Amino acid sequence: MYLTIAFSWPAGTGVNTAGILLADLIASKGYNLRADKEYASVIKGDNNTFLLSISDQEQIRLSKTIDVFFAFDQLAIDKNSTIYDLKQIVSLTEIKTPHKNMFAFWACLAALKMSLEEGKSWLSKEHFHLDTPENLAEVQAGFERFSSLPIASTCWTVEGVFGCFSLSNAIGEPKSLKLGNQLIAEGAIQAWLEFYSAYPMTPVTGIIDTIVRNPNVTFFQGEDEIAVAMAMLGAKYAGKRAMCASSGGGFALMAESLSFSHQAEIGGVYLLWMRDWPSTGTPTFTAQWDLSFAMNAGFGETSPIVLAPSTFEEAYTMMMQALNRSDRYQHPVIVLVDKQLCEGYKTVKKSDLTQGEIDRGERATLPSSDAQDTYLRYQITESGISPYAIPGEGLTRMTTSYEHDEAGATSESPETKQAQMQKRFKKRTTFLAQEYQNDQIAYEVVNPYAENFFVTRGINRYNLEALIKDRPDRGVIVIKVFHPFCPSLIDFFKNHQHQIKKLIFVEMNYEGQMEKIVRQECWLITPERNEKVTHFRKYTLYPIFIEEIQQVM
Repeated sequence: MYLTIAFSWPAGTGVNTAGILLADLIASKGYNLRADKEYASVIKGDNNTFLLSISDQEQIRLSKTIDVFFAFDQLAIDKNSTIYDLKQIVSLTEIKTPHKNMFAFWACLAALKMSLEEGKSWLSKEHFHLDTPENLAEVQAGFERFSSLPIASTCWTVEGVFGCFSLSNAIGEPKSLKLGNQLIAEGAIQAWLEFYSAYPMTPVTGIIDTIVRNPNVTFFQGEDEIAVAMAMLGAKYAGKRAMCASSGGGFALMAESLSFSHQAEIGGVYLLWMRDWPSTGTPTFTAQWDLSFAMNAGFGETSPIVLAPSTFEEAYTMMMQALNRSDRYQHPVIVLVDKQLCEGYKTVKKSDLTQGEIDRGERATLPSSDAQDTYLRYQITESGISPYAIPGEGLTRMTTSYEHDEAGATSESPETKQAQMQKRFKKRTTFLAQEYQNDQIAYEVVNPYAENFFVTRGINRYNLEALIKDRPDRGVIVIKVFHPFCPSLIDFFKNHQHQIKKLIFVEMNYEGQMEKIVRQECWLITPERNEKVTHFRKYTLYPIFIEEIQQVM
């Protein structure tokens, strides 16, 4: 069973509150949920929409079909009917109330055959504090108003269910509804994050709400993204687990700091939240434009480590991987996150939010009291990784953005330049040897014996996995690490070249940035292989819906 409900009315009147209240209540009954919010970039004169997908199965997909649509004005209907297929419209355009969110929440409860008493009890929960006289008045009004509408007595046709739909009974243990940004922040905190810096920017701002509540993390809000990135590197230099965050425009200001981090071998984690571009674009909507930017962030051959979570659970667990790799390789790490993931909601199981061990990297050995301080911060090693020391611990170190010798002294010697460049790039070979013993870290193949594969990244995987369910001829390849690129994916395509009939690259940008990288890395450019490759690309502000790719394969 799948059911999608949506609310839409003017910005600033609590549309998200109504959706989250309803989602939390349904999640407490054991259902699987995924919620998405679409809101206009302009401050006034437009409507916001909150979409809630409900299922009694593990698979959660994003559909353009909305089974029940609650609208408080005609604009909500006119705007959303051009994007979604609105099956049942509950028009509340004649309702005059200052509490639209409470009214709609209760109308929806009545629509789902849940009792008035259950709803009132839910509002009185300690963490809501919403059982005020004004809200309870709207409870009664919304419930009674909906009961008088013709739709209240009708039966809906919903996929998997024919008849009067009811969510009155629980179907399993209560689940936890989590915001993507909240999961990312909690994952970083669990991974021993000690310093976080950011300048408020859509859609990354929500992480701050969780970070500032934790006394173990120092939060710094800089005057701009340059200050944010350099403060993060300062904390990292001082030995702290540190990260910063921004979206494309702010990340562009951080680019120079990535080159500094690479040259000085400081490390640091950069969260890059993707939204629509170019320039300011339409900043509250989604796209996957920034992969090429991330792969080439900084000037010169900076080559940061680039990660891309594809599920809400991975967004949590990947924070440990990012912070560990930053410490282990003393190299900048970029985490690419889709807007629909960071600003969306999903029910998660606590058992799925697991992480590995903390790895702070190789530390330098402190000298004995009578030993001479001969510490070489940039010592040339077989792995390319030099043991690091924290300032104030008894070892003298120099750090500079200029080229330097092993001790850190600036140098323009051709021999030193060549040796230090080779040393820094040895880390890539070390990364490949150490990190890719488990291929699932770099990419994941769902149904490896299929003949036709979707190739994707990020949040697109949810719809694609739902689409291949019970279809043994279809599979999904999800790429999670783009740099350094995993060699075994090259081997997978080589070993399965006769089995694979079609590869469809699915992404949200115009030029097919992911497809270009995979084609080049995996030699999918020969005539024999090229004829098997096609793509589906979307760049219309909205995410990819399952109906849009059903016709592709």
